[in-house]
Amino acid sequence: MTGPSALQVSDRALVLYALVRRANIEHALGEFGDDLRRLRQAENARAETTRWLERESLEDAPTDVERRLLDAPSGSWPNEAVADGMWRKEALGVLLWALGHVGVMPGFGEEFELSVLNERIEAYGSVSSFRANGRLRGDDELVPAWQEADAWFAATEGNLGEDAALASISAERARALGWLRNRDAPPP
Repeated sequence: MTGPSALQVSDRALVLYALVRRANIEHALGEFGDDLRRLRQAENARAETTRWLERESLEDAPTDVERRLLDAPSGSWPNEAVADGMWRKEALGVLLWALGHVGVMPGFGEEFELSVLNERIEAYGSVSSFRANGRLRGDDELVPAWQEADAWFAATEGNLGEDAALASISAERARALGWLRNRDAPPP
């Protein structure tokens, strides 16, 4: 199996960064109801994300589902899409770890902190610098991480209630690490 290149992983991380940010905006809109000021701010952010993806040659990088979500009017995401989008931060964290932008993955009972992930991307000041500074970890680190994630995923898949967070963390991390090992697998 051959994994994706550092550039492919960087670009996938950037798409997840945009998707997670949008999911958090959608979540906030759900919290504030029909606040027109916040809805206008969200629409401005959506338009800026579209321009950013185009400017950074990422307009074709989102999957079909991601493209539909990113193009959807603000405040229109179904609750399930919002929750899934917010959990994608775990896949984003794995990709940033795999590129060396994050030193250590949190344990499976802990989530990646979104503010830390955002900072790791934004710290470079430009997308080109972010892309240039990513160095993929070797199989000696990726394979054991995938094995651990796969075991956690198998043990927690479908868990509900208090264990639902652990199941979501495990699923996102296993999917991301699976793609890192095989670029033909569905992207995280």
